[in-house]
Amino acid sequence: MNKRQLLRMYEQQQLLLTIQRNHPLALARLWSPRCERWSGKKDDDRPVGCGEPMEHLHTTRFKCSSCNIEENRTSQKHALIGMGSEAHLIGGGNRAGKTDLGAQLAVAVALGSNDWSVQQWLELNDLPKDLVQEEPSTVWCVALSYGDSIEYVRPKLDKYMPRSTKKSKWNAQDRATASFENGGKIVCLSYEAGRKKFQGQGVKLVWIDEEGKDDQVFMECLMRTIDLGGRVIVTATPVDGLNWLFDQFVEEIREGYSRIQISGLDNPWIDSVKLRRTVQHMTETMQRTRLFGDFVSQEGLVYDEFDPRYHVVKPFDIPKDGEIYRAIDFGVRNPWCTLWIYRDRSGLFGADDSLYVYREYYKTNRTTLENGRETIRLSQNDPRCLFTVADSAGKDARLILARELGVSTKPSPKELGMVTMIGLVKERLMIHADGKPRLFVFNNCPALIQELRKYRWSKTKGKDQPMKQDDHALDALRYAIGFLSRYDRLNHKRS
Repeated sequence: MNKRQLLRMYEQQQLLLTIQRNHPLALARLWSPRCERWSGKKDDDRPVGCGEPMEHLHTTRFKCSSCNIEENRTSQKHALIGMGSEAHLIGGGNRAGKTDLGAQLAVAVALGSNDWSVQQWLELNDLPKDLVQEEPSTVWCVALSYGDSIEYVRPKLDKYMPRSTKKSKWNAQDRATASFENGGKIVCLSYEAGRKKFQGQGVKLVWIDEEGKDDQVFMECLMRTIDLGGRVIVTATPVDGLNWLFDQFVEEIREGYSRIQISGLDNPWIDSVKLRRTVQHMTETMQRTRLFGDFVSQEGLVYDEFDPRYHVVKPFDIPKDGEIYRAIDFGVRNPWCTLWIYRDRSGLFGADDSLYVYREYYKTNRTTLENGRETIRLSQNDPRCLFTVADSAGKDARLILARELGVSTKPSPKELGMVTMIGLVKERLMIHADGKPRLFVFNNCPALIQELRKYRWSKTKGKDQPMKQDDHALDALRYAIGFLSRYDRLNHKRS
């Protein structure tokens, strides 16, 4: 290397240092997964890999063409692609870079894409040009408390704001502002200050870091983004389990809402083995939250295998020659639930021998005859139902259905026992080697989905007894899968 080349290299280094000092956002790079052993487990049988960045295929699927490896991974960069028009949840495990990501987006939106550093940031990270509006705007950055704002949020913002930024009350436990030369502004607020502190003018973006105690501030922030067509971004590790974030972003499918999860295990700048070791003392469910940002109950969730990302699917047309079953849990004051189940033996829609719950009927304060007639009405355009299994304890209700409506039912396999049948459901919920479960639920079955998420083991009855609540659709599901298991076993013996 000659003197001219060394001088050129020195000049480039000085230029980069100047940019880093004055416009740090321009050089901020979001991470993507690399081709390497990433799980942090000692028994990981994944090939070592080449260590190069992986190609993003779609959603959470990444590929390394050099090593011919395709797998599910997560990415800080792609957490900003395909965001909902109103609200977006970036749920993540510890050390995934959620707060860092939120700070970069907040500074970019406040500056606007006419700013040179924002243009460089978008190009450097291959982000869509329309991710950030052209003109500068006001952005709210919300921490759980002013103390958290000073300790976590404001230092992250400092990393990416221009050197010329004017700050007010930046080190005070109070509402603080950062003003840019082009008119953009960042306002730091506190979640615990309460909903009334969030009333005022419209803003282009609200970034909420971590989950608050309820959704009141979140809803108020949504109102502030309406006029300018903005959105609310939440970055959080859901350590409080099935709270308001779960209700807003998972429980209901809301138009304009989206969510994505990123894991610290995928972060190439984090030692995955050490990260895994730091959570090994925690329960399995808490580890899932800390590593992957999963919403889980921390109090003994029965079906902790259930994950809407894998088990909840969009409806499709059931084949006219499909193998159909029904399952009924009786109730009058308590909910009556009928489930319709399609069995895909050939793997036409997924893995071989998968079950799809494609319809539910869930009503209270109706008689057995009323519920039976509605079950018949909903079934009238379906393929022939091979059998209907119902609660064996509801002998009178089964007789009424048979005598008055001509609906013959099979008694649930009581001899298998509740815990055994729960185990059969859990087996179908498990993700198999092909990356797919064997039980799916259409997204038009909200009662069953809700119960799968909330059904817990009892603390007082012992670990092998679930709590008697949130279980009517689950009882029907348990009857069907238990009966099918016995049915398959008997047919196998005959053959």
